[in-house]
This record gives sequence, structure tokens and C-alpha cells, in this order.
Amino acid sequence: MKLEVKAVHSGYGKVTILHGIDFHAGSGEITCVLGANGAGKSTLMKTIAGHLPVNRGEITIDGKPITGATALQVTRAGIAYVPQEANTFAELTVRDNLLASALNFTGTASRIDETYSRFPILKERAHQQASTLSGGERQTLAIANALIGAPKFLILDEPTAGLAPIFVDRIVDWICELSREGMSVVWVVEQNPEKILNISRTTWLIDAGRNRETLPSADLLQPGRLQEMLL
Repeated sequence: MKLEVKAVHSGYGKVTILHGIDFHAGSGEITCVLGANGAGKSTLMKTIAGHLPVNRGEITIDGKPITGATALQVTRAGIAYVPQEANTFAELTVRDNLLASALNFTGTASRIDETYSRFPILKERAHQQASTLSGGERQTLAIANALIGAPKFLILDEPTAGLAPIFVDRIVDWICELSREGMSVVWVVEQNPEKILNISRTTWLIDAGRNRETLPSADLLQPGRLQEMLL
């Protein structure tokens, strides 16, 4: 499986943020997206996920266009998206969050059982409102909601922001496990970059809505290299 973004222009209303950007990610790979604040990283993820329109260009999965697809159609095509904020149903319980996320898929009970197996903390909190969870627990639920449909591609928009180190490590471990199982993960990185670069294969650097450079993530782990590229 391959996700490709080809010369895409996108933005908010009349404001264009992405100016002909290219991007691709393959099966079983962890791919990083880096850039300064306002570079267009989140806009790119929202566009891939169907939350923003493609004004020009094309997005494909294995060569099949999903350009112009709705967010639901993109999800059914195999792409799950976890935004940085507002990524759970705050007033619903953990279990009801998972049930809501599974509405468009068959085998709901088995999907939730699999989720509890992978994330035991969610089984412990099953009847607790999402709004009462800790930051790390809410992010765990957000990722679990995205995984309920067994996607081929998982897009994470800075999932470790503001989390305690123990949850950062757990999320990194879970993502490594998913990658070993064949899932492709696209990770927008702002915090803990070295930790994420260490587990990823390729990093895409974005600047002002345009491609700046694509390079092996290991290159950015060389002393001073990451600071040089970002500053």
C-alpha cells in the first residue's frame, strides 16, 4: 500500500496554505513530518484526511484517487486521522467513544475486545467519561478510536504534546508495534523529535506550505543536524 500526495494546493477558504506539496508513505513505515509552527503540517494532514478540500493536485492510495473524498470516505478507504485537539467525544464514556467510532464497521464487539486487549487502561476506564481522563489516557483513547476500523494508514498530529514521559514512551511502543504489524504511520512531530526520529524511516521537512527536503530520519539524529534544519 502506498499513500501519495501529488502537487496539492489546499487551505482554509480563500487562504491557501499548501502550495503544490508532494508527500508519500508506504506500508509498515513510520514517516515523520517536521516544520516550524505555521509551516502547513496540520493542514496537510487535514487535507489527506478529507477535512479540507483539495483545490489542485491529487491524493491517491495505491494509485486510486481519493481527491475530494469526504472524511468518512477517506476513513473507509483505510486512512485514520488523530488530530492534536478535540480528538475524543468528551461527554461520552470510553466504551461509548469506541462504539461511536465503530458505527461504520462490522464486528463491533470483537473490535472493542481487540482494543481493550491492546490498551488495558481503556478497559479499566470503560465506564468513565472521556472528559475525566488524564491527558495520556485521553490520547490513548483518541488513538484507539482511530484504530477501531483497522486502518492501513494512521495519521497522528503531534500525539505526545504535553504528555508525561511514561505516556510518551507507551505511545512510541504502541506505534512501533503497529508498524511491525504492517501499518503505515504518519507522525507530525513538534515535541520529543529525537525519540520519534529514532523509530522512523523517512522525514519530510515542510516550510511555508512547500516541500523543503526529504531525508532519512537517521540523518537528523546527527549532532546539531536537527537544529540546523529547523532553525
